[in-house]
Amino acid sequence: RRQRGGEDTASLAFSSSKKVAKISENRQKMGRSRSVHLLVIFSVASMIVTLTLTQSSTSTAKYNSSHYAESFRAPHLRAAEGSFSRRNLSEANMTMTNDPTVLIESKSKADDAKGADQIASDPEPAPPRSAKKADQSKNSDNRPSGVIYQYISPPPVNLDARVGLQGKIRNLVDLHNATSTALCGIVKDSEPYLDEWVDYHFGLGFHTIYLIDNSKDHELLTWQDKRRKAGYSVRVMPKPGSHRQMYGYHMCAAEHKDEHTYMAFMDVDEFLVLKRHETIDQMLADHLQEGSLAISWYVFGSGKTATYAPLPVTKRFTFRDGVEKHDRHKAWANVKSIMKTSDYGGYPQSPHSMKTKRGTWKDTTGGGSFDKIGAENYARPTDVAVIHHYKYLSPKEFQWKSCIRQTVDAKLKDCVGGKATAYQGRVPDDSAWQLLKKNVPRYAMFDEFEDFL
Repeated sequence: RRQRGGEDTASLAFSSSKKVAKISENRQKMGRSRSVHLLVIFSVASMIVTLTLTQSSTSTAKYNSSHYAESFRAPHLRAAEGSFSRRNLSEANMTMTNDPTVLIESKSKADDAKGADQIASDPEPAPPRSAKKADQSKNSDNRPSGVIYQYISPPPVNLDARVGLQGKIRNLVDLHNATSTALCGIVKDSEPYLDEWVDYHFGLGFHTIYLIDNSKDHELLTWQDKRRKAGYSVRVMPKPGSHRQMYGYHMCAAEHKDEHTYMAFMDVDEFLVLKRHETIDQMLADHLQEGSLAISWYVFGSGKTATYAPLPVTKRFTFRDGVEKHDRHKAWANVKSIMKTSDYGGYPQSPHSMKTKRGTWKDTTGGGSFDKIGAENYARPTDVAVIHHYKYLSPKEFQWKSCIRQTVDAKLKDCVGGKATAYQGRVPDDSAWQLLKKNVPRYAMFDEFEDFL
């Protein structure tokens, strides 16, 4: 019994030691398991932090990359956050306020107050609000016209170069004259005709020419800078999108009316012909004391041309409509306006007439027979001044202009069934060409070239 009792005690002791060893082993496993769990948790947390930082870095890199790409493609169209969007640039959702002389973007005043001083040449943080306010009037989209657009200060006109122009352009005015006349027009895909139009009107004594650039990427910016460097007082303001003609005229008048005595509103296919005066200032001194002066059209057709030729427009097209009823173009009564800037009355009702706060529309007779908005004058006097409207150009050019390009109002105008309506003109008239050669003599060289097209 004693021996069996000793064996039982030994067996119990061995069993107990095995249990203790098992418990110890289990505790070690649990410890290792906790360690593994903690390690997994720590690893997951680290991965989350790493992914977050990576995503943030990638997002920043993408923003900087796209911002740089945008600035490289079109630095003049860059807009900082809070200023205006790409859609604002291309569509510019403009709405009228209760005051029709002011146009505003469809956004809050708080957003407008941010201004466009955030636009910079580098993707740097915007300056403090106080710094932006101090320069708000100089470099801001909150322009006096109320129209939101990318304002870019032009380089100064090179006055030394301008001295050299005096022998090349007759009637080139002194930029410091107390009395001056400016010209405003809107341009869309008209580069082949632009220089002739500008030179022609500087030859009539216009002080400054303002152009509303309707291209998507401010394509005339470089042209402006080169012209100003050469001594010409030109100013280009970008306004892409559709329905821009009256916005453009309003921009010119509202923002520059205090710099000039008079302002004319014509497009790049319209040339003013003076019949009794040497310069525009002389004519307006006789015929515009207040309000707006209406100048009638002659509409020029394609004549015998077929397609484009690299020659002046005023030389290529010399057949127009007449004054008799059977010779008139269907738009024979249309006019364009020259306004006394101190009488500007706000946003125009039509691109053919400007609203005035004093006086009304008159023609060169001192009267006129106008429609209710001043866009047409059925009296149509042409003995003092008339506008040569080269609307049709050659048939091929007019086909592209009417059925492919679209107007600044996003319309396929004068296009029926995919074909542009033609007009030839019947009355010969090369007076604009003769006037161009007289006032800008270097154009006479084109008489050596025939238009075979």
